Amino acid sequence: MIKNLDTRFAAMAAFLAASMATGAAFAVVEIEDNNTIATAQRLVISGGSVEVNAILGNGSLGVNDVDFFSFAAKAGDVVTLDIDGGMKADGSGVDTTIAIFTPDSRILIANDDGGIFDLGSVFPSGNLDSYIANQPLPVTGIYTVGVSNSSHVFLDGGGLGSSGFSTNNTNGSYTLIISGVSDPVQPAPAPAPAPVVQQINIEIKPGSRDLAPPINPKSQGSIPVALLSNPGFDPRGVDTSSLTFGHSGNEASYIRCFKETRDLNGDGLPDLLCHFDNQMTGFAPTDTAGRIKGRMAAGGQFEGQGWLKVVPAKAK
Repeated sequence: MIKNLDTRFAAMAAFLAASMATGAAFAVVEIEDNNTIATAQRLVISGGSVEVNAILGNGSLGVNDVDFFSFAAKAGDVVTLDIDGGMKADGSGVDTTIAIFTPDSRILIANDDGGIFDLGSVFPSGNLDSYIANQPLPVTGIYTVGVSNSSHVFLDGGGLGSSGFSTNNTNGSYTLIISGVSDPVQPAPAPAPAPVVQQINIEIKPGSRDLAPPINPKSQGSIPVALLSNPGFDPRGVDTSSLTFGHSGNEASYIRCFKETRDLNGDGLPDLLCHFDNQMTGFAPTDTAGRIKGRMAAGGQFEGQGWLKVVPAKAK
């Protein structure tokens, strides 16, 4: 019987070693004080598992220290909580007890001694290390793990009661391994902000005596439009091939721009004069403004509008 037990134990140990080799947990260090559920150390679990190196006895409660760790999990996750290295080979160390609390701080399950199933602990004293295997989680939310020494039992809400068991192994270092947790769902990336469109001033038929110069949509020829400079807009940097002009500003009516700029409104700044196909502008009889859109050669969009008056075609 002993030989068969040893054989089975060796096989289980080999299986554990292989599993650990292919799925090592991410390791973090305990941060005190984490002695209540409200002050539990939040663990970010990546790849399904996390390893915490911690100590009972280094917090503000001294020999009555208790450690809490919280993590996000999904309904249906099947988690394993494993304390390793609490009890040492020479019988020293800390004899742990653990519990996992649901998001409403009620005990889901607790354990004192893992026994022979806790293969990551030192035999035989390590059998006193705590171990909870393959525990399904009922709801999605924040779960909390509590770790204390075996003279205590956990109560709903995270309080402690007496286990009725006296031990000298009340404080010491240990490793907590949590596995089987789904990676958190990453939120969809925020949509890219809409590009900032610079507003510019334009003048339709510059030099006209009319504030709203007349436009006959049926006429042939072109409509001159001046793109006027201001301290934040230099029309010499316009990508002229991007220009559109007309009823909505999206009409592909561009013909050409003069290569040389000149001051068209008397403010001493260089302006750009461009021409657009009259019949391609799509102006409607009720339109009172023409709209232009375009891009700068160095990047950035702009738009503007100028007054006009649509007049009917002359009767033949």
